[in-house]
Amino acid sequence: MKILFRANKILTYSKYTRNMQEYWRCKAFNKLVVTVNMRFRFYTIKFIVLLILLIPFYSCLSVAKIGDFPKSSTEINFDKYSTEYQDKKDPIRTSNKSNEYFFERNIIMTEEDLTEIIKDALKEKGYTIFSFSLENDNVIGKRGMQANEWNSITGVYYKNDINKQKLQIYINTKITQDFTGGWSENRAKKIGLIIDAKIDSKKE
Repeated sequence: MKILFRANKILTYSKYTRNMQEYWRCKAFNKLVVTVNMRFRFYTIKFIVLLILLIPFYSCLSVAKIGDFPKSSTEINFDKYSTEYQDKKDPIRTSNKSNEYFFERNIIMTEEDLTEIIKDALKEKGYTIFSFSLENDNVIGKRGMQANEWNSITGVYYKNDINKQKLQIYINTKITQDFTGGWSENRAKKIGLIIDAKIDSKKE
């Protein structure tokens, strides 16, 4: 009887031990599953947030790049713009749908004075001066995020025609804008009007 009792006790203990081992294995497995699920959810949320942040940059309708701008004013056809400016009352470059602006004045200025006027006009519209060159007759400004754009770059090119005693200025603005678009506005014209006003005040 004692032998049977001990054998039964051993079997019961072994069964209990196996049950406990299975219990802890199940508990460890469940803990692992919970941990994996939590990490999966965390990285999923992180990925979604990152995706939301990146979508506007990869779905832009237009992207402003410095490389898209002429390096020198010699690449600008001032004669063509001048003819259009004189022949048409409202050239397309003065419309809100354009990203260009051109005007000319019967005046000659020193390049130092002119570039200072251009730089001041760009700064008034929130631009920082990216580059300017007396050799290439241009000033380029960059601006960060605005209500209607992610960023913009504006190039101002000028020509002092000494023979005709004429100053010609061409302005081009390119913007980075996402798929939502925005209202139409001629940013180049706004800068051009400021430059024009400053030139007039300089004559007085």
